[in-house]
Amino acid sequence: MTESEVRNFEIASDEDELSESNRQVWKLLGIKQGDSALFFPAPNALVPIMFAKFMNKRKVTFVDTNEISVSTLIKLAAQMKLSNVTVKLASPQGKFPVPDGMFDISFSDWGLSYFSSSRSGDAEILAKELVRAVKSGGRIGALEENGAPVMYPCPPEIMAIRSKIESTRAERLIMGRRVYGLYKANNLKKISLYGFSNFLTGERQEKMSAELKRRIAALESTKDILTALGVSAQEIERYASWLKSLIGNQSFLIQFNSILTVGEK
Repeated sequence: MTESEVRNFEIASDEDELSESNRQVWKLLGIKQGDSALFFPAPNALVPIMFAKFMNKRKVTFVDTNEISVSTLIKLAAQMKLSNVTVKLASPQGKFPVPDGMFDISFSDWGLSYFSSSRSGDAEILAKELVRAVKSGGRIGALEENGAPVMYPCPPEIMAIRSKIESTRAERLIMGRRVYGLYKANNLKKISLYGFSNFLTGERQEKMSAELKRRIAALESTKDILTALGVSAQEIERYASWLKSLIGNQSFLIQFNSILTVGEK
């Protein structure tokens, strides 16, 4: 099973914090009264659900290429009684089951990089679908990662190991910068880019501990893949041990960077 196939099943518990950090991004989409929106997947299933709440009864259609993710979103929307939500399953090739020019806004939350991580042409396909689904004069937004998260302080030997590990997802790490070119290729107008940095510090011990443990677990679960790509078992163990040593360290921080690109059809 690939990472994209399991991406939607860790649901954050702090809804207020999640919606506030994402609200800053969503406001830049220029949502107006009566607008309808298409939302392509996020790594966290709660993000599209919170987007539906943010839309405040405006129509939202979630589209995903994974059947389990679609089922999860249907169940969550039903549990939260979100009557403005429709969920559709896209083709494995990324074709959306919606007519041309159906929406006022289409928005991809890390969807381009997650879907395109294994096939280089998929970002172009998805960008065309995001544009196709929007009316003339409508807005297309894409939020993507801008480089690997910054960890500080980080010893040089750990930085070297991290570089080897992060090289396995090099294409995803630059997707935030690629989107501008994808928009230009689709003749979008009024293109704007917005940079975001979110910080997790050691003072927020519970969330930092959860993040470090998540990273340690990810190392364990991908050990065979990483060793096949040239990261030695000793390097993986050394990196995992370093991460474990940071639990409870109030001087440590992680910086996450992303780019939102918004254009007009």
